[in-house]
Amino acid sequence: MTEINNQSIVKALLALTPQAGCFSTAIQGVTLMRADQSTPPAPVLQEPTIVVLGQGVKRGYVGDQIMTYQSGQCLAVAIPMHFSCDTIVEVGNPMLALAVAVDRGIVSELMSKMDLPRSAAPETFSRGMVVDDLSEATLETVVRLLQALASPEDAKILGPQLIRELHYRMLSSPSGEILCSVVAWQGKLGAIYRVCQRIQLDYAQGDLDVASLASEAAMSTSAFHQAFKDVTGCSPIQYIKATRLQRAHELIQGSNHAVAQAAYEVGYASASQFSREFRRMFGYSPGDAIHH
Repeated sequence: MTEINNQSIVKALLALTPQAGCFSTAIQGVTLMRADQSTPPAPVLQEPTIVVLGQGVKRGYVGDQIMTYQSGQCLAVAIPMHFSCDTIVEVGNPMLALAVAVDRGIVSELMSKMDLPRSAAPETFSRGMVVDDLSEATLETVVRLLQALASPEDAKILGPQLIRELHYRMLSSPSGEILCSVVAWQGKLGAIYRVCQRIQLDYAQGDLDVASLASEAAMSTSAFHQAFKDVTGCSPIQYIKATRLQRAHELIQGSNHAVAQAAYEVGYASASQFSREFRRMFGYSPGDAIHH
């Protein structure tokens, strides 16, 4: 049955993604991805998301850890994470994936009704994301979700309940524990999640020093620094810098911002320093970002 469901997922994704790229769908928070060729590691900012891989292989490089996932598996991301990601594609078999944004409201509502081992949840996973095998029930939910996307009316009527069902299936799996920790704002993950959310909102502000962020997390500076690196794979300063550079990339690529203007808007005082750090992170200059 697992193989049948995997085949159904691949067939549906091929029909919904006629060419390489990322595709928004009729269901808010649901994105489809296809790659026809292997891609080298590239920096990404991944918001809390459930990424289901239908075909191919993807690898995430987080600190000194490599997280590999493939057909029948998913990547569950509980907090906004900076990492590099590459894609491995076999000739004639494109990488196909479904990404569903984690809805904290749905998770909170389901947690209130489910009998979950909450006492164990906060510290079970050190990282803010985990690779997990998909259960038969989860695969069947994904198949029905993809089938609904083929019809605008089905997507409109059935989509919300299928998204809720997918969240339920994920919460019932081992990877559901990190989602519980974040939503409940418990333990190390919950504290680091709050800080990451603050950084995502206030990345351009000048008061994002480690001491003040540690105070917000109710930790000593040294404990906060270690916990932050355990969860995100990078130091708080590296995370802030990566967030600013990712947002600048979006401004240049999406709004045709001038390089100096983008640098200023994300919190850089020096355009030359911004350009150096941008090139170091992405491998090309800010002026070339619009072509990537």
